[in-house]
Amino acid sequence: MNLMRSISDGNYPWTGMMFGLTISSVWYWCSDQVIVQRALAAKNLSHAKGGCILAGYLKVLPLYLLVFPGMIARILFPNEVGCADPDVCYKLCGSRSGCTNIAYPWLVLELMPHAARGLMMAVMMSALMSSLTSIFNSSSTIFTVDIWTRIRKNASEMEQLIVGRLFVIILVVVGILWIPVIQASKGSELFVYIQSITSYLAPPVCAVYVLAIFWKRINEPVSIEVPKMYFLYFQ
Repeated sequence: MNLMRSISDGNYPWTGMMFGLTISSVWYWCSDQVIVQRALAAKNLSHAKGGCILAGYLKVLPLYLLVFPGMIARILFPNEVGCADPDVCYKLCGSRSGCTNIAYPWLVLELMPHAARGLMMAVMMSALMSSLTSIFNSSSTIFTVDIWTRIRKNASEMEQLIVGRLFVIILVVVGILWIPVIQASKGSELFVYIQSITSYLAPPVCAVYVLAIFWKRINEPVSIEVPKMYFLYFQ
């Protein structure tokens, strides 16, 4: 296992690991509402800084919680998780691109004792629900506060509450309808699909964030125009 691979590597060249992931990480960890709302909910500035430092140390754990189990599943179940025949993959997991998405559930169902399977599945569902709750809460807040209040300047708190809940329902419906699009994408891997989307959205946000730190002349109009210029150039 080598993180610094050749620049000609088709999946993870060292340029993407060093520069591409840095841009995505700055966008995600420093300006994404799902992450930032934790810091905004802190008791004071010291608690916010301490929480960010603790989260940074906890990010070492995914190497052992996600990467190593995936490698173990590939070794233990080479014909299932590592299937190469599209027809065999389709029979196993319903995808012709590969069955890497079933690696973790396969480990849980095949290796763990019966009593622990239900507990682990409950943990996985709880983590999924927690992530979805954060996303829905952040999205509804952004839409209600930043968009709806500009359309309806005198909207009451009850109206904003109803609009936020309706927006969450719309997000749930769109998310369910979007599942076939993800399955039909190249590789049909959720993580790869998310990274391909964020790699397109992250650069302008990262540029605004970094420039605002080092250049005091970056103000609100500039922060709006930079993403516009980026998307017009790369459309």
